[in-house]
Amino acid sequence: MPHYHTLGTIPRKRHIVFRKPDGGLYAEELMGHEGFHGTSSLLYHIYPPTTVKSVRRVKEIEYEPDADQALRHRHFLTSRVKPGGSPTLDRIPLLFNQDIAMLYVEPNRNDEHFYRNAQGDELVYVSKGSGVLDTVYGSLEYGEGDYLVIHRGILHQYRMKLDGEQTKLLIMESRGHVRYPTRYRNDFGQLIEGAPYSERDIRGPLELVPHDEKGDFPLYVKQYNGINELVLDHHPFDVVGWD
Repeated sequence: MPHYHTLGTIPRKRHIVFRKPDGGLYAEELMGHEGFHGTSSLLYHIYPPTTVKSVRRVKEIEYEPDADQALRHRHFLTSRVKPGGSPTLDRIPLLFNQDIAMLYVEPNRNDEHFYRNAQGDELVYVSKGSGVLDTVYGSLEYGEGDYLVIHRGILHQYRMKLDGEQTKLLIMESRGHVRYPTRYRNDFGQLIEGAPYSERDIRGPLELVPHDEKGDFPLYVKQYNGINELVLDHHPFDVVGWD
């Protein structure tokens, strides 16, 4: 039983002409987790999302395993981490394998750039702090105890409340698709009574404000174990509607 959600203005049918008030065309984008076969959305942009002015490789990211391979107890003292940095670029790796990585960060500044993880889904546990996650799908408020599910490829930007409690984020970066475990779903995809959460606990974006703005807008993309900078010629949150 798939969940259907829509925000903003969309045409009556998929893949048809969708005109702006001035007669121009909106740009349709299919954002799919596995191309045309996996979970997907259709987004309608004021400007084509492909108008990139420049591209450069910013830095490499390599998780180094501990040389001590002995099977021993380990205590990760995250309370001793010095706060600071970016919520997307200054994450500290704690554990990792070929499927998933666990990272931690206590950021103290909001990013000026936009961010997209192109090599993994992110499940972000908000241990402390609150704010708004701005995305191409709209804005989503979050607070302490929330889990933010940010699927691979979703362009976003954190807007943390910096005058409140120090933000603490625990990030699970998964190469596989983050979804409800099979044991918690019935044959139609609905969450069963024995699941530890229900559909009532799931919140999606409720407000979509399109940005019609030209300029230089840096987008940092994580791909191929590194960070790449793409400079767009328009504000990336230019979506007028999606479903």
